[in-house]
Amino acid sequence: MVENNLLSIIIFAPLVGAVINWLIGGKLKNEAFSGLIACGSILVSTVVAFYIAFVAGGGALFIDKPVLDHLWTWIQVGTFRADFGLGMDRLSGIYACFITFVGLLIHIFATGYMHGDKGFYRFFAYLNLFMFAMLTLILADNYLLMFVGWEGVGLCSYLLIGYYIKKDEARKAAKKAFVMNRIGDWGVLIGIFLVFTLTGSISFFDKTVDGQQVHSVFTYVLEHMHADPFTWGAIVAGGLTSVGVLLFIGATGKSAQIPLLTWLPDAMAGPTPVSALIHAATMVTAGVYLVVRSNAIYQMSPTAMWIIAIIGAATAIFAASIAIAQNDIKKVLAYSTVSQLGFMFLAAGVGAFTVAIFHVMTHAFFKALLFLGSGSVIHGMHHEQDMRKMGNLKKHMPITFITMAMGWLAICGIPIWAGFFSKDEILYKTFAADKYFPSGAFLGEEFLYGVALVTAVLTAVYMTRMMVMTFWGEERFHHEIEGEHAHDDHDAHEDAHAHVHDDDEEEHHHIPADFKPHESPWVMTVPLIILAFLSTVGGLIGVPYAMSSLVGIKDANTFEHVLEPVIAETEMPTAIAAREAGKSHAPEVVQKERLLAGLSVVMAALGIAIGFGLFLKTPLRKMPKILEQKWRLDEFYNGYIVDPITRFSTKSLWKGFDVGFIDGIVNGIGGFVMEAGNAVRGLQVGYVRSYAAIILLGALAVLGYFIYYGLKLVA
Repeated sequence: MVENNLLSIIIFAPLVGAVINWLIGGKLKNEAFSGLIACGSILVSTVVAFYIAFVAGGGALFIDKPVLDHLWTWIQVGTFRADFGLGMDRLSGIYACFITFVGLLIHIFATGYMHGDKGFYRFFAYLNLFMFAMLTLILADNYLLMFVGWEGVGLCSYLLIGYYIKKDEARKAAKKAFVMNRIGDWGVLIGIFLVFTLTGSISFFDKTVDGQQVHSVFTYVLEHMHADPFTWGAIVAGGLTSVGVLLFIGATGKSAQIPLLTWLPDAMAGPTPVSALIHAATMVTAGVYLVVRSNAIYQMSPTAMWIIAIIGAATAIFAASIAIAQNDIKKVLAYSTVSQLGFMFLAAGVGAFTVAIFHVMTHAFFKALLFLGSGSVIHGMHHEQDMRKMGNLKKHMPITFITMAMGWLAICGIPIWAGFFSKDEILYKTFAADKYFPSGAFLGEEFLYGVALVTAVLTAVYMTRMMVMTFWGEERFHHEIEGEHAHDDHDAHEDAHAHVHDDDEEEHHHIPADFKPHESPWVMTVPLIILAFLSTVGGLIGVPYAMSSLVGIKDANTFEHVLEPVIAETEMPTAIAAREAGKSHAPEVVQKERLLAGLSVVMAALGIAIGFGLFLKTPLRKMPKILEQKWRLDEFYNGYIVDPITRFSTKSLWKGFDVGFIDGIVNGIGGFVMEAGNAVRGLQVGYVRSYAAIILLGALAVLGYFIYYGLKLVA
């Protein structure tokens, strides 16, 4: 255990920035001040995160023990202990580095993108607050403090998605995101309760605090617990599989997996920098972090891992099929994010935890680039988001085009761009996991690999369609779209902030007749260039042996070696098989991986060719209606879940039980008392002779009572 009190600076610097912007920036209303405070606070976090990860005490990414910072004992009741303590090991160190660095670039981009917005200071206060919550989530040294950050990012996403508070679309999207995340969060909370019940701890790390030994959850699991059987019954047995399923329920909410995925595309109602930060690089990968952090539990829970793999593969292909028919440039990227998150969970589900995190990192680079690039396009297109009204923008926005092209090649999986290495590793590890799940028990690796490969092709198709419609072909800036205002195709104008939201009013958006696109200012293009560079070469730190050996390098997979100590070494036969799958340097294994890599490149190239073939000459090609309508999933949820619950709540719970029964009892008692009071009040006539008569009658009644019982006793 290594102590370093600088860890707290990483999380509290953004919090201080948020407070300053809220208290002082709101009074000054000075964009330069608010931007400097917001970006400066994230710069401080970035510098400290990289210093602790790479330098201090040998660097958290290179030493075997975590770097800890115990601030105070938060809760201690009996054997239950929860510290407000931070910890950076190799997993949280990687997260902290790319979150702070990519977050810094997005903050810088946002200072240009949000220029002229009336709530400039408020936006950056929310953005800084989100960074505080996200960094708390990944640096927490126990499940309970992690859950505080988990809920914090949910709150901040609500504030940022609904940033344009007078837009009905933004309000609905913010509420939808908040509610769907709460549905998932109960799973995390119940899972944490069960973790403590089974292990007596909620700590991620073994440590000594105030002379007291605290064992980690994972040490207890590995030393005292046995693997659950690969059966459906294990899900409800109350053991490790139950924990794994409950935690994954939370992950489906935060990381937008089936069935809790519909909130993320709607979240595009927020400003584009929000989409880049929250819905590409950070918050939505929190579910992946939770699963990988709990890998010791999952390796003992094969049924839970199978569920993760199936849900991940299903989400990946489902979202990709929707992305291919969207016309809003941000909606394409939103469904792309959902699909890529599915890839990450597929990797975790087949035991390739390091590959899942590798794809998290490369995805942060190229998806942040693509989202910011779309923001640059929207900015240069007078806040237009409908790709049907774009075309030939490479002529007018060359920097945006070149940088987005790097992100496009990365997500398609073309060598040497970063996405190729992480996506190819996911495909190979899925194919090679033939011994992980017992054969014949459920759908196996062949099915999962096939789904992933088809999804990779669809990814190349829809991303090529987006690039072609945006940057190639004829200019369609004033093109009239049939049924434009009757259909939800253009629910796009979320970001028309510079002029529309000066008064926080929602106005209809028109492109001026003399409009010409323009390149974005340097404060927006410089982050694009940096992210384009990372999207191009960022994957070289994770080159697998089969490919690095082609150029005479023994093993260039630095990323995997860094993360290896974080992945539990269990004695479970299926977990051993998963670790060994694809790690062997035997010639036949290497050859197989190279062949599969070649196949994935061919399929990516095929997807790009299909995209150009279908959309270069006919960019406005009609797509299947069911895909444009997103498989009508929202309508299904509304028709069969939301509306029935609303009707039941309104008619039965509110009008029937609350108003009819509860209020009926309360109001009935009140009415009875009032009527009784009215009856008694009739006796108060105000005449002394009446009161005297009543007293006389009372005295006679009492006297008669005693005479009656006296005679009865004598008799």
